[in-house]
Amino acid sequence: MLMGWKEVLQIILFVLTWTPVAVLGWYTLIGAEPTYSQDFSIYNDEYNGLSQFRSSIEDNRDVLSIQASMSVVSRYNGSAVLVIMGPVRDFSLDVTLVVYSHLLAGGGVLIADDFGTANSSFAVLNYLMTSLLGGQLPGNISGLLSYTGGVIFDLDSYDPAKEPRLPIIRDFHSVSGPGAILTQGVSELHLNYASAINPYCLVGLNGFAWTTPRTWCETDINDDTPAPDPYEWNGSLPVAGALDFSSEQIPNGGRLVATSDPSIFINDMWRRFSGNRQFGANVIEWLSKGDTEVPVIFCEELLAVPPASSEFFFGLYLGRALWLSSLPYLSALYPVFTAVGIKKYLPELKKPEVKSVSDVFLRRGQTYFGERMTYYRTEGNYTRVVKMLYRKLRRGLRKKMQWTDFDPRRVWDLMRYKDSKLSEAEFYRTIDRIEEISSNPSIRIKESEMMELFFFMRNIQRHLVD
Repeated sequence: MLMGWKEVLQIILFVLTWTPVAVLGWYTLIGAEPTYSQDFSIYNDEYNGLSQFRSSIEDNRDVLSIQASMSVVSRYNGSAVLVIMGPVRDFSLDVTLVVYSHLLAGGGVLIADDFGTANSSFAVLNYLMTSLLGGQLPGNISGLLSYTGGVIFDLDSYDPAKEPRLPIIRDFHSVSGPGAILTQGVSELHLNYASAINPYCLVGLNGFAWTTPRTWCETDINDDTPAPDPYEWNGSLPVAGALDFSSEQIPNGGRLVATSDPSIFINDMWRRFSGNRQFGANVIEWLSKGDTEVPVIFCEELLAVPPASSEFFFGLYLGRALWLSSLPYLSALYPVFTAVGIKKYLPELKKPEVKSVSDVFLRRGQTYFGERMTYYRTEGNYTRVVKMLYRKLRRGLRKKMQWTDFDPRRVWDLMRYKDSKLSEAEFYRTIDRIEEISSNPSIRIKESEMMELFFFMRNIQRHLVD
């Protein structure tokens, strides 16, 4: 039996929906341990992961991860620290709105980008943040946050055993405010192929960690003989900045920390450099406002998650449901969409007492008819069921009444006296529908309609044949 496009679509959706579950189930069955090789993943135990940073936070706070949709952060109503570490693609509008609403609700945000991957995303965030900042930004400020791009070469401050692309930051400008708190106990920060924060953006103007004046951002990172070009950023540049959005109008405003190198927090540098560890602890403490009940949420959605991993499928499918259920207006409509979508799969409240259509029409010796009826009902081909029942009814009437051919008008002339509740219009309407179904096998009908026609034909069978 050929399936219609609806059945094919349902099978495709079924397979796609259960693929993540199947992948996870297979891992469990074979006892395989999931691997997290992507950079900056809190579950990656290698040199480029953040598992040690995560472990240090878990000593005092809960740590969560986002694999599907950033919209779930809105459920915390600002009582969380959101960490966006090393994004590999631009923020979606969903992510940008979440960051904005989270800061507006008083939450903390840590953004650690390196090569300005999300610069175009900040354009939307900059526009939205003007209301939070109490009006338009001054003309000499290029938005809230942006990155210079390129790789920092600091010729005066780097590990002599390494190279200038691994700078050591020792210049902490701020002696008060957020910068003083964030650099408390930190004598130096070690970076690894870092970029810089635009010194003319608001976060850059509030930078507290700076390179030396003999620095430039090399855009051609594969050049064997790098040298500063006129169009490349140079001079003392900020690599970390912070903003506290609290004000008289918003006493419990959000807090933002931005760095130009997520490698500050990777396992290799976390283990070797105490300044990096102290800085990471200070950042989490300040963003959470000292509240250990505030969870830290890492956005792994923007990392380079392998397409073959279960996390990729999990995020791909569940992200749509979380997005619909988290947004303020769509969340109210989501249950309605769900109820309408599954309505056709729910059992009917009242079922006919007759368990099988063939039980009524099947007589001794007619095993083939009963077998075919059972087969068609099992397969859901209710069109063939109606056709077979109608053919059987016509044969029975011709034999009983000794008619040479079947005529619905003769049937009505008899039934009008047998069943006083049956109206002529209803009779001919039902007969026309039955003949339409019988003559066109491509028509698809539901079980409820099949049962309605079945009881109609059974009524005629009982009065005129049996």
